[in-house]
Amino acid sequence: MSTFFERKRRRDISRRAFLGGAAGLMASSGLWYPKKALAAGPERKFLFFFAGGGWDTTTVLDPHFDTDGVDMDQNTVMGNRGALQWTSGPDRADVDEFFRNWGAYTAVINGIDAHSVGHDSGTQFMLTGTSASSYADWPTLLAANSRLEYPLPHVVFSGPSFGGTEAASVVRAGGGTLLSLIDSSINGRSDAPAPDLMEPADDVIDNFVFNRVSDFASQQQGLGRDRADGMLANIERAMELEAREYEAGLDNLGNNLLDQMIKASEMFRLGLARSAMIRIPGGYDSHGNNLVQAPAQIAFYSALNELFEHMSTTPGHTANWLLNEVTVVAMSEFGRTPKLNGGGGKDHWPYNSVLVAGAGVNGGQSLGYTDGGLIAEPIDLRTGKRSPGGTMLGCEHVGLALLKIGGLDPTTFLPGVDVFDALVRGA
Repeated sequence: MSTFFERKRRRDISRRAFLGGAAGLMASSGLWYPKKALAAGPERKFLFFFAGGGWDTTTVLDPHFDTDGVDMDQNTVMGNRGALQWTSGPDRADVDEFFRNWGAYTAVINGIDAHSVGHDSGTQFMLTGTSASSYADWPTLLAANSRLEYPLPHVVFSGPSFGGTEAASVVRAGGGTLLSLIDSSINGRSDAPAPDLMEPADDVIDNFVFNRVSDFASQQQGLGRDRADGMLANIERAMELEAREYEAGLDNLGNNLLDQMIKASEMFRLGLARSAMIRIPGGYDSHGNNLVQAPAQIAFYSALNELFEHMSTTPGHTANWLLNEVTVVAMSEFGRTPKLNGGGGKDHWPYNSVLVAGAGVNGGQSLGYTDGGLIAEPIDLRTGKRSPGGTMLGCEHVGLALLKIGGLDPTTFLPGVDVFDALVRGA
């Protein structure tokens, strides 16, 4: 078994070379690696985005130009890529670019009943499918029921979180504290500051702890060996992130939207986390002025396009590219009324839209349906198309589809609720 210092030499291997042949390198050099991680096979990761305040679904995702019942933004037109439709216009070049580049990977879901027009209750419904406080949200459930072990199962960089009975899987990482926790620099900023060790001393302690656990693991079987392997995996992955924060650029990243996106993708790439939550910046509670909606949503698509470019050229944790491993979900707690109010704003509205893109998504299409008054109509859950005898699409149906994309058995969550199979590739 190699020593901790021998494994640290991987810091000098280029990022892409290491990622491209990590498994072979470890096998050929005799490096330790947790058995569970090697044997379990691919597992999708999930990056959630939340626009708190209630976004106007017609700004991008649910255009209605064929009716007087919906007030669309001025100087906007219909954009489309095959069966995928969105609101385009001179100010929406970034939106157009995202859908042109990544439309084949993207599904837009319209006409989702959020079951609420309250901020707190709507957020909970959209993220859990229920009002029960004991239910964890979709990203937490995905992290808590994964097949692989993750040191930081669900990382909340910003935005809402409902841990429910699975709160142990949730890690708050806002304000840049995640790297500080891993590299121990947070010690000097705590209420009772502790010395921040110099690198040689830090290496000696790491070496001692790692080798002690390695020696213990080599003498164990069954549960004892599994737990020791899990601790070794945590040390290994923490060392990987600490060592690679420079080559990955994490040390120079701030905490704006794109920064958090890249940090989350690095967590996925290194096998540190399965899911993450990020708040979409902007003032979405636009009762007094609906003109704030477009700039905020357009900025999100600009960053999202860069994220997908990054994922398309970055090797994944259990897949060849992150693009084939990560599912992106963007939502808000509810929509906004179809017509402007007397103050030029739009008020709360229960019918919502969600964007889902990436791995496992039946992309290239708009699913669900709202009529000329922005009211949802029943659909066939298998096709996502309007059906008079179908089902009124609820946030719970969409959430179970996300769990299914993640390889979970949706019948064990929210019993009696059907899955929105139209979203799931190959369902």
